Amino acid sequence: MDILVPLNDKKFLDAYIEAGSREFYFGFYDEKWSEEFGEFSDLNRMSGYRKEANANTFDEIKELIHLIRKKEAYSYITFNSAVYSRKEIQKIEEYLYKLMNNPPDGLIISSPELANLASRYHIPFVVSTIAGVYNSDIVSFYKELGAKRIILPRDLSLDEIEMIVKSDIDLEYEVFLMRNGCKFSDANCLGFHRKEMCSICADLDRAEDEVILTKENEIFKNRSNMEYTNLLLKNEFHNYACGLCAIYDFVNWNINAGKVVGRSDHCEAVCEDIKLIKKNIDIAMNCTSKAEYLGKMIFPNEREVMCTNGMACYYPEVRF
Repeated sequence: MDILVPLNDKKFLDAYIEAGSREFYFGFYDEKWSEEFGEFSDLNRMSGYRKEANANTFDEIKELIHLIRKKEAYSYITFNSAVYSRKEIQKIEEYLYKLMNNPPDGLIISSPELANLASRYHIPFVVSTIAGVYNSDIVSFYKELGAKRIILPRDLSLDEIEMIVKSDIDLEYEVFLMRNGCKFSDANCLGFHRKEMCSICADLDRAEDEVILTKENEIFKNRSNMEYTNLLLKNEFHNYACGLCAIYDFVNWNINAGKVVGRSDHCEAVCEDIKLIKKNIDIAMNCTSKAEYLGKMIFPNEREVMCTNGMACYYPEVRF
């Protein structure tokens, strides 16, 4: 299983490779796109964070693709906004035309329209979690369109992942492993990922708390429990989501890549995640049972908080 990480600056590439990653994904920003379609038209799911999440121009990512190939690693470009208009798809076609002679190893796409476009320009494509591949029928649909890999939604259980993966073993599959969990389904979210009041999750976090309790003798206890749960979801699952416990299953199901999320996160933190995942993959490959792996695996540094209450777990059923 390879480790897929976000790459915002080419100066981090060698550090990520040395830590153990072979796959890199990134987006780009284009001022002309914003001028033509407006500030709230996204090239990818993180366009709302502008250069903080997509630090490179289109010309710079073409250079980045070449550099990554020279390092014998793999590159993936994100075109995974929740929706594109016809004119926006025409603009994306212009980008793909310019990528034909120096294509990435895959486009991360969110819709059938972009799948057809990628195939037209002979560029492999990966189906984003935004597309919502929640069952084997949707896998078959995108396979017929020519998909190279399926990114499985982060809110699937391990049983559901196993069933989907075993329904078609000829495709590549990618799962979430570290960082940036979400309370909602990516595929069914109608909000924007932006710092303004546009994303449902961020708006809820910033909104003033309103708690209505009817039983006077339980007000303190119930309010305390709700506030604690909200704090855990916001500070742990969103920032430090972890799926290390599930690596044994993923290795045995031949999952192709484990994903580290966080296009705006610091290089040092991403490197630590890569090293931790790599060590646990090596452990899993030398274990004969899940119980043996769970006894030998290396936990994150924040285990006392992250693992004790289970609120940071991508796949809590491993532990509970």
